[in-house]
Amino acid sequence: MTFHRQAGSLRRTTLLVAGIGLVATLPVGCTKKETPPKEREQHKEARKEDPDHLEIGPEALATLRLTYSKAEVRDVEPSIEVPAEIVPVPDRRATVGPRVAGRVVEVAVNAGDAVRKGATLVVLASEEVGRGRADLIAAKARKDVASRALKRQRQLLEDEVTSKRAVEEAEGAYQVAEADVQAALTRLATFGVFGSGTQTAGGNPARVALTSPIAGTVVTRSVHVGQRVEPAATVVDIVNLDELWVLAAVYEREMRFLRVGQKVQVEVRAFPGEVFAGTVSQIGGTLDEHTRSVRVRIALTNPGHRLRPGMFATARVQGAHDHEPHHLLAIPWSAVQEVDGHRSAFVRVASGVFELRRVHTGERAGDLVEVLNGLKAGDEVVADGSFLLKSHLLKATLGEEQ
Repeated sequence: MTFHRQAGSLRRTTLLVAGIGLVATLPVGCTKKETPPKEREQHKEARKEDPDHLEIGPEALATLRLTYSKAEVRDVEPSIEVPAEIVPVPDRRATVGPRVAGRVVEVAVNAGDAVRKGATLVVLASEEVGRGRADLIAAKARKDVASRALKRQRQLLEDEVTSKRAVEEAEGAYQVAEADVQAALTRLATFGVFGSGTQTAGGNPARVALTSPIAGTVVTRSVHVGQRVEPAATVVDIVNLDELWVLAAVYEREMRFLRVGQKVQVEVRAFPGEVFAGTVSQIGGTLDEHTRSVRVRIALTNPGHRLRPGMFATARVQGAHDHEPHHLLAIPWSAVQEVDGHRSAFVRVASGVFELRRVHTGERAGDLVEVLNGLKAGDEVVADGSFLLKSHLLKATLGEEQ
């Protein structure tokens, strides 16, 4: 079966293959019944005269839940539309890795998990941590002995039983023991173990827990139980998705239209038709010598964490020109559909009756698009649901020759 478009409509040429049955697709609101040949020919002729005419039955129309908008002359602010990429905010991202070599004994998170600040991510078993804790225990013991000896010497000095020199020697021994404790604590801190050193992961003095420094979402996890890791390794990557950045490149000739604080509408491929609101937060201070463009940073809130770093996006900077808004005939962008390679819109001419009009569009500003021709002010177009009408038009066209 092949399709040809003539005079604004789809014509179907049916190839009959022996042994294969073809099933007709009926227009919405119709029921399958045998049509007399004469009426069928009249129907074909009517479709040829008005190929982009679509009628929807009342019951089917109610299920479509269409919304309508009139073509009106509006104040449309021209915009700059540029490709962009969504990236995490550097201060809202954390790369977690070990400070000491060890073997992974527990992994508490997976990619996509939400974690709070301080949550345990990975537990390692490390010989160096074990020796560090042992050294701390020994140093604390020597400090306790030196403390008791110093106390005893001071008491003897008060009783005039010992000399001041003996007390000074006891004080020196205590200071050395205290320094050993601080050295052991410092060594453990370099391994990521803080505090007194008495708290251990899982009760094992050779284990160290890697915790999350921020609250966020685990983006990557690159280790498994039994794997040996070195201090240079990255085991977990965490990003706080509450706010993201959109990085765009604007050409030199359009720089004069930019300013910090401008509103930006962002669209991504993952959610076609949806618009996310952002704000220009920074304009780069230098030009890329190869592309002759400046880097623009857009702050973007991310409710529901639907957007992800790495997504490609289109950013439209609103009010980008230094003159008054244009008074243009405009319709919602959602009303425009691609039909047979042409941009078109459905105009409601009566209840349940629609006409497909080819339109030429101009500048786009937010949810609106300029209409250069094909419509006139006051025409009522289908906004939300125009894609469904496009599907029904194609089905109706396919059913012409059944």
